[in-house]
Amino acid sequence: MEARGQRDQSAAVKDRQHWRLAAVLFFGGGLGAIPSDALHQPAHPATVYLLPLLALISGTVCWLVSTRLAGRWLHVMAVVATIEVALTVALADDVFAIYYVFVAVFSAYVFESRAAIGAQIGFASLAALAPIVYEPETARETLIQGFALIPTLVLAGGAVTLLRERLKASEELHRQLAERDHLTGVGNYRMLMNRLPLEVERHWRYERSLSIVVVDLDDFKRVNDLHGHQHGDRVLEEVGRVLRDSVRSIDTVVRQGGDEFCVLAPDTDREHGEQLATRVREALARIAVDETPLGACTGLAVFPEDAGSAESLLASADARLREAKGQKEWRSRSGARGTEQRGEAAESERQRR
Repeated sequence: MEARGQRDQSAAVKDRQHWRLAAVLFFGGGLGAIPSDALHQPAHPATVYLLPLLALISGTVCWLVSTRLAGRWLHVMAVVATIEVALTVALADDVFAIYYVFVAVFSAYVFESRAAIGAQIGFASLAALAPIVYEPETARETLIQGFALIPTLVLAGGAVTLLRERLKASEELHRQLAERDHLTGVGNYRMLMNRLPLEVERHWRYERSLSIVVVDLDDFKRVNDLHGHQHGDRVLEEVGRVLRDSVRSIDTVVRQGGDEFCVLAPDTDREHGEQLATRVREALARIAVDETPLGACTGLAVFPEDAGSAESLLASADARLREAKGQKEWRSRSGARGTEQRGEAAESERQRR
């Protein structure tokens, strides 16, 4: 469905960015190794230049597969990068051990799991100590270098991980604030538009019923006109509190705007949706304005019986709300006419007497 496609598209964009970042690091490492190899004394054999070529080829492959391979293959790519750095250190010069930092930073930036990040940094650390095995005569120098390099890998990876996680937490906080109505504390229209398609998709997948109840307060403009907007705001705050107390913890209450609210009730069929609408109206009636109960009309729509998409479900609930308001206005006018007619009849009877 639409929401699912949007999430898949977002994940694909992120994977493409990560693959291309890997490609840039391979390109940079390969090109950066060429001057160092050329200046090395004694001169390297020509075959050593196959290592920068291998890095360039790896970068090209990463770029080409960036639109084809899923993000889980990035774990394999990071292992391959570590192996290529280890080969470069073994066949060219131990100065290239600094490239392990690229692996640590990349892993910390790309992978969300701390276990995965730790595994990649741990593998790079073991690779940094590998010369102890195949060059035992330089074991002391390798160990000294490891004491400097391995903490660098851990600190670099840890710093990037911390910054990424804090940035993600900050983005989540701002997202939550952006989806909250500042006056009532319930969700706002943006939250509804973000959450409703996801709930529709989830209930479609598991073949469950989803109810949505839209709520419109009766003649709320009169409250603002008679008592001012500050008093009206206090009434709206009370409405938000009452609605939150009237629903389950899994339900979502939002203020669509003005005096219009909405309750999104997962796993709720029509019978229970009607009970929810009744409970909401009864709860709002306990709010008194000028010693008069606060009235409200509701409109109920149920997925998938009434509609098969988020937009049509909300439109169906709005249509039911308009019907309820029309019926209530008709009953009110009929009652007023009946009262007037009864008064006229009583007056006529008195005059005859």
